[in-house]
Amino acid sequence: MITRRLFIGTAVLAVLACGATRVEARERAAPRPPITGTFIQYQDWMMKLDEAAWRRELDAMRRAGISVVIVQWLQLDNASFIPRDERAPDPTRVILEYADTHDMRVYVGLSYADFWWKRLRDEQYLYRAFDRSAHVAREAWKRYGRHRSFSGWYLPQEIKEANYPPQYIIRLHDFLKRLGDYCRSLSGGKPVAIAPAMLGLNSLDQIQREYTALLLGSGVDILILQDGIGARDWGPDLENQIAQHFSVVHNACRTAGVAMWSDVEIFRHGATPAVSVPAPIARIRKQIAAEAPFVTSFVMFDFFHYMSPYRGEAQKRLYDDYLREFVTAGETGPHGPPAGGGPR
Repeated sequence: MITRRLFIGTAVLAVLACGATRVEARERAAPRPPITGTFIQYQDWMMKLDEAAWRRELDAMRRAGISVVIVQWLQLDNASFIPRDERAPDPTRVILEYADTHDMRVYVGLSYADFWWKRLRDEQYLYRAFDRSAHVAREAWKRYGRHRSFSGWYLPQEIKEANYPPQYIIRLHDFLKRLGDYCRSLSGGKPVAIAPAMLGLNSLDQIQREYTALLLGSGVDILILQDGIGARDWGPDLENQIAQHFSVVHNACRTAGVAMWSDVEIFRHGATPAVSVPAPIARIRKQIAAEAPFVTSFVMFDFFHYMSPYRGEAQKRLYDDYLREFVTAGETGPHGPPAGGGPR
C-alpha cells in the first residue's frame, strides 16, 4: 500500500465540491460499496486455476468495488503456494499483474502453521516461526517486489483473544516487531497488517489492556479485527457484541497509533458448524453498520469462497444482493467494469 490507509469504505453520500459539474455531482452522490477489500485464502485446488479463471474472479471483485486484495498466506504448514515450476499457474503473479493495471493494492501474506498459538509455551517456537516467515518474505519480495501494486505485508499468525500470561504478550509483541521490521527492511517501509480473532471469552477491560500492551511499539501498522460473526455466531445480539468488542480494540489501536480496519465475515454455519455457506445480505448489513464507527476500512472474508458468482448458486445470490444493495443502487448499471470445503 502506498499510504497507510485506504479511503473510507462506507456507504455515505460524498460531499460535493464547489463548482462540480452535474456529472461529477451525480457520481459523487452515488452509493459507494462499503467493503473495499477481501482476503484470498489459498487452498491446493485453487492453485490449479488458470490465468483466465483468476482474471474472471478479479473482474467480479472490481464490479463489487473491491480494490484491495490480501493474500492470506504463501505457505501453510508444509504446503507452499509459490510455484517452483515457472510454467505452473501462479495466482499471486496474476493478481499482482491485474492489480498493477487496475490501480488495486495487494498485501502479501507469509507463512502460517495451523494451531500455532498452542505452541507458545515453547519459548523457541516463535524464533522458528520468524525464520520460516522471513524466508517466505525474501522469496516473495524477490519474485513479486517489482509490482507497483505490492502495497504491504500480512502476518498470518492470528492472535486469538485469550487470557495470555504477561510473558506470552511480551513474546508475541517481540515476534510482531521483529518480523514487521524485517519485512519493512526488505520493501522500503511498506506497511504491515495483522488480523486478530475475536472470541468473546475475556472481559472488555482485559481485552483492551492486552491489545494495548501487544500493539504499543510493535511496529504493526494496520489491525484488521475479525468480527467473529460467521465463525462463532454471536446470535441476535450481534450489534451489541460487535460494538463492545470493536470499541475496546479501537481504544487500544488509538493509543498505539495503529490503523483499525474490519474483517467482515460474510459466511455462516451450514448444516453443521464445520460447513460454511454465504451469509444473508441482511446480516452483513447489520455487521457493517455496527462496525462502521470504529474502523476506517472494511475487508471481507472472503469473496472467493462466499461471494464469487462462479462458486455456486448461493454465492451468486449473495453477489447479486450485494451489488443491488450497495453498488448499483441509484445507478442505471453496475458500478465498475463488466465481469469478463470452506476456509477459516
